[in-house]
Amino acid sequence: METNLSQIYSCPHCQLETPHYIMVRREERLAITCSRCRTTSLVHSSVLEDHQAWWETELQQILSGLEEHEDEH
Repeated sequence: METNLSQIYSCPHCQLETPHYIMVRREERLAITCSRCRTTSLVHSSVLEDHQAWWETELQQILSGLEEHEDEH
């Protein structure tokens, strides 16, 4: 079985945004495992993709804010 360190997702057990491994893909459903606590969750692929898009947008805003703050000095 091939595992991929894939996307950031909210772990229901450790309550953190953590990288998750995709363990199994069946049509539109995924079994993903938290890289921190090893809890496995079943999610719909669109939910995981939407969460990843939200996370990337959030990260980009944080990085942009840091760059703007750095330019002030």
